Amino acid sequence: MKKVLMFLSQGVEDLEAVTIIDVLGWTNVRDNLTPVYLKTCAFHDSVKGKFGIDFKPTYNIKKEEPDYTQFDAFVLPGGFHNAGYDEAYSEHLHKIATIIHQNGGIIATMCVGVLPISDAGLLKEKKATTYNLSRFHDNVGRLEESGATYTGNKVEIDNNIISCAGPASSLEVAYLLLEKLTGKENTEKVKELMIY
Repeated sequence: MKKVLMFLSQGVEDLEAVTIIDVLGWTNVRDNLTPVYLKTCAFHDSVKGKFGIDFKPTYNIKKEEPDYTQFDAFVLPGGFHNAGYDEAYSEHLHKIATIIHQNGGIIATMCVGVLPISDAGLLKEKKATTYNLSRFHDNVGRLEESGATYTGNKVEIDNNIISCAGPASSLEVAYLLLEKLTGKENTEKVKELMIY
């Protein structure tokens, strides 16, 4: 049984979070699939997505922290800094990502979600991509300052860390994560059920 933990910040990009919830959810609808169980965490009891979804995280990690070593992957969607996403740059988040990654876990990020991961030092001298159209933030510069190599690709994977350029690639990230967790055959079955 595979377990995934996803962090939800205030101002999270709704589509990026929901894509992970949906694809991993589909692994639990048929008995012939390898299931993946998703738990969510945040610094709050409730998280408001940039475009209006109200998320209720499994864990408010300011009150209760799970055993991070039990998770096979960590997901960090991107979000909007002007809606509260800056909280994702916390040292607490660096710790969570580092524990899961050092325990052999996969990290899947989307858009600017890769930046806290690179800030944690997990992409030094590794390839990654990020959102490059921000009007107020130099996301590429920040990625490179942390020692990562920006590729400009829509999706990138290195050091067991998946990154993508924006929400349009979130489904590809979700499928890639699922494949790394459960294999190609299981992922193809999920895609077929979802009419890929």
